[in-house]
Amino acid sequence: AGKYADGKDNTRSVMYRFTTPERLLQASWLSGLLAGGVVGATLIAFGVLNTYILLVGCLGSGFLCFQIPGWWLKRRIQRRLDAFNARLIDLTLGLANGLRAGAALPQSLEMVSKDIGGPMTEEFNLVLHEYRLGIDLPESLSRLCERMPSEDLMLLVTSVRLTMQSGGSLAEVLEKITDTIRQRTEFHQRLTTMTAQGRFEAIAMAFSPLLTFLILFYLDPDLMRPMVTTLAGWIAIGAVLLLETIGFFIINQIVTIEV
Repeated sequence: AGKYADGKDNTRSVMYRFTTPERLLQASWLSGLLAGGVVGATLIAFGVLNTYILLVGCLGSGFLCFQIPGWWLKRRIQRRLDAFNARLIDLTLGLANGLRAGAALPQSLEMVSKDIGGPMTEEFNLVLHEYRLGIDLPESLSRLCERMPSEDLMLLVTSVRLTMQSGGSLAEVLEKITDTIRQRTEFHQRLTTMTAQGRFEAIAMAFSPLLTFLILFYLDPDLMRPMVTTLAGWIAIGAVLLLETIGFFIINQIVTIEV
């Protein structure tokens, strides 16, 4: 937690909400070694005794599973960011109401973020902690943008910074930002719905060869056994995996629209 609050490396510091670099590395090695051992034992159980096949299978599965803890961490960080962004409208509305009631911006931030809870409370507690230690509030909010990269949050922080520098009604600015964030959120939701079919097709295309192989292996094991016991069979499997991976990323790139 101390390293997280230090703020010298904001991108890396988010990791400390879930784990440490040392534990992540240990989990990666454990996952890779365990996967390699399991795959090797499975291949031997199926009668695959070719040294090259065993080596490639163990190393390949070990390499893939070595990445799983990192993927898990990125997923957790993204889910936390999504939860944070989902409450930005509540934050801007609460800040506008607090400012209209006569409260200062730091007090409004404290009251509103405390009521919202979750990642919002955690991040703004850190912002207010830095502010009490003598860091300017705009600078502390800029650090928040580095930890929680979001276009809506960047818009909010930039507007607050400019309004504090040039003067004007911050409550009115926050109300306009609330409308902008609401419109952007609705647009993102419609976009996600429209591209859902494409994402499903990418997943179905990626898993259909594996499902077909398992069904055929169950129906006629003698016919499919050469696929896992010969070098030519494993070359074919590798080619299929490569092509399926390329196809999945191509479709995923098509349905991923940057806005």
